[in-house]
Amino acid sequence: MSRLRLLPVAFAATLAAGVSLISSPASAQEERESAAMQANRGLRFGLGPEILLPTDSGPMGGGLVLDGRYGFKAGPTVLAPGGRLGGYLISSRFAGTAMPTFRITLPVGPLAPFAVGGIGVGGMSNPGESGLAWVGGGGLMIHFGRVLAIGAEITYQRITGTEFETLGIGPSIQFGG
Repeated sequence: MSRLRLLPVAFAATLAAGVSLISSPASAQEERESAAMQANRGLRFGLGPEILLPTDSGPMGGGLVLDGRYGFKAGPTVLAPGGRLGGYLISSRFAGTAMPTFRITLPVGPLAPFAVGGIGVGGMSNPGESGLAWVGGGGLMIHFGRVLAIGAEITYQRITGTEFETLGIGPSIQFGG
């Protein structure tokens, strides 16, 4: 076999070994769950600021996002249906979104990388425009016990039929448990 043909096999073997290393500690901790696993299960709410970076040469903006979710343990992951409300200001125009979301979290020790996506409604003012709103992105939380976590999130957001198309970057702080 040529070296080029061995590359996909080597990549697949490396990926399989990595997945087994991640899932082994998760399954070994079924008796005692990590703080990240415990903190992502059940009802959770979050509120945070967001900086909006336009995908074209437009101006930057900012906003506030309120989200809620209910996490269920599914093997080494936490699956969490929820909802998201966002209010943003860009160039003297207000944009708002409301949508159901779905979040997948893979707690590994104190770390909790996650992916989130959602589809709903959105609109902009001056002039009034509305359309289908969607979001996709992810982030990483670091849990200091069950009570405190800090992290960051980056999302791509769009409202069809409007100028609203941005990358949103924001800090995440979670209290309670």
